[in-house]
Amino acid sequence: MIVKHIVFSICIILFSVNPASAKVYYQTNNVKAFSEEYASYNYSDLIEKGEARTAREEYFLSYAYLRNKNNVFDDIDYCKAMDGFKIASKNDVADASYVVAIMYYNGLCVDRNLEKARKFLILSGSRGYVQAQALLGRAYWGENARDLFAKDAVKARHWLEKAANNGDAPSAIGLSYLYEHGLGGDEYPELAFKWRRKASSLPYGEFAMAYFQPLARYYENGYGTEADLVQAYKYYDLSGSVGGAGRLRVSKKMTNEQIVEARQQSKHWQEENRRFNPGYNGLEHQSDGSYR
Repeated sequence: MIVKHIVFSICIILFSVNPASAKVYYQTNNVKAFSEEYASYNYSDLIEKGEARTAREEYFLSYAYLRNKNNVFDDIDYCKAMDGFKIASKNDVADASYVVAIMYYNGLCVDRNLEKARKFLILSGSRGYVQAQALLGRAYWGENARDLFAKDAVKARHWLEKAANNGDAPSAIGLSYLYEHGLGGDEYPELAFKWRRKASSLPYGEFAMAYFQPLARYYENGYGTEADLVQAYKYYDLSGSVGGAGRLRVSKKMTNEQIVEARQQSKHWQEENRRFNPGYNGLEHQSDGSYR
């Protein structure tokens, strides 16, 4: 599980930083714009340019060596990739600093070196790279890369909040959990609610609809917000099968009109976001909460 999250999408203390000079090219490489720019380069020409390459060209050439996407070379070359990413990192490219950290962590071309992995990961996160911030939060929490740092919920909150503010949905969910359970500080229901509710609208990272179940519970119990059974039912419904028991429970305290409204809101959300629960086809619920 750890390698799955850490390897730079190979399937993709604080450090002094001048924010004005820091550059982030793409917060995630899983975007159309990144692929289009990658495909726009002639990599033979970039090699010929040598030291005349810009930092951006150096980064994409290094990525080509690392991934060999579109088979631009005969094979991958981790060492050429590492050399180029280090040059780009020295030119304040946050994306490159992140990859250097991951390569040191996984021992690609170099001996595995956790001290250097920490240094470059913090550098990348401080430069505003969301993947680095998210990984730092998970590492300090002990949820990922557990050998990188001693567990520290205060620092986990710090980095997860940076990542969540930067658009990372899983970090917002993790931050909500820390606030709800008082990890790294006092319990803070309002912030637990805020980040749980915000998570589904953030652009980065995977957001599973099952993550709506705690939000439904917050609405049901008035945790961090006013109790609202319509919203509770809606979010239990959006949680899919895992929300079935909660949906049935709150429905016993609702009027027929409230249930109809909650169902309509759930249906509207699914259609608007083009994300549907298994088995949903626009039909109404049955009394047991299932779709027919």
